[in-house]
Amino acid sequence: MKDYYCAVTFHSTYHAIQFEKTFKELGYMIKLMPVPRQISSSCGTAATFPCELWDRIKSLSQKYHVEIDDVHKVYATGNSNWFKKMLGK
Repeated sequence: MKDYYCAVTFHSTYHAIQFEKTFKELGYMIKLMPVPRQISSSCGTAATFPCELWDRIKSLSQKYHVEIDDVHKVYATGNSNWFKKMLGK
C-alpha cells in the first residue's frame, strides 16, 4: 500500500467541478475532497488521484482546457513535511 497520493488544487469551486466532470467522463477515478489545511489554495476543494497518472492528468487538463492551480504529493505519515508541490515537476 502506498503512503501517498496526489491532490490537485483549484482557483475556484467551478474549476474543481469542471475537473471532476471532465475526468469522470474520460473514465478516471477522481475524488473531490476538502483541501488539507497545510496546502494553501484560494478554493476549499481539491481532487485526488494516483500520482503515477500525473503526466496524463496534466496533458488532458491542457487538452480539455481544465484550469488547475497546483498539484501536491500528500504523504500519509506523521512527518511534518507531509506534502510536496509537484506542478513544476
